[in-house]
This record gives sequence, structure tokens and C-alpha cells, in this order.
Amino acid sequence: MKQKTKDEKVIHIKFGYDSALESKKDILASEIDLLKMSQRLVKYKELRMLELEVKGKVKGKLNLIKLDIVKLQKLLPKVKIPKILQPETHARKQRKTIKEIHKKESEEGSVESELEKIQMKLKALQR
Repeated sequence: MKQKTKDEKVIHIKFGYDSALESKKDILASEIDLLKMSQRLVKYKELRMLELEVKGKVKGKLNLIKLDIVKLQKLLPKVKIPKILQPETHARKQRKTIKEIHKKESEEGSVESELEKIQMKLKALQR
């Protein structure tokens, strides 16, 4: 600590009774708020530890279930599903849609060509 020398001047601030009383009340209210926050923090830490413990237990149980499922899959015979009952793969769906597009285009092309033929016949009849 630094010792005071004779040259240093001590500064005093004078408070009125009312302002000093208000300041003390404010300080005490702040202390109460800090104590309440401290209690909440302790409670939060307890609850957080409990949460982590429960999450750990749940994770362990899920891992056990996963192991049981893997064991079951190894024990059970594999079933062959006919192609008709198998869900369509993405590539198959794409091929289908591409075929549908080509079919529509060819249909539209044939309709357009038929329209042109009919128009040519009309022109021939008008001559």
C-alpha cells in the first residue's frame, strides 16, 4: 500500500443526510440483487449438471438400442423384395420423366406435322 505523505491533500465529499440515506438504500438493494443472482447461478449450475447427467444416460441407452438393432439385423434373414415392390430409385424416376418429356415432344411434333399437312391440303384445294 501506498503511504500518504504530508504533501497529499485529502478530499472530503459532504453528503446531505437524505442523499446519504438514499445511497445506502441503493447499495443495500444492489447487494440484495447480487445475492439473489448468486443463488440463481448456483441453482442453474445444479440444474445444468443434472441435465448433463440425464443426457449422458439417454445417450448410453440410445447406444444400447442401436447395438440391439444391429444384432437383430444380423440375426434376421434378409428378405428379397421383388422389383415391382421396391421403391423407385432417383435415377429410375429421372429416366421416366425424360421418357415422358420425349414422348410429349414427339406427340407435339406429330401434331404439328399433321397440322402442316392439313394446311397444305387446304391450300391445294383453294387453288
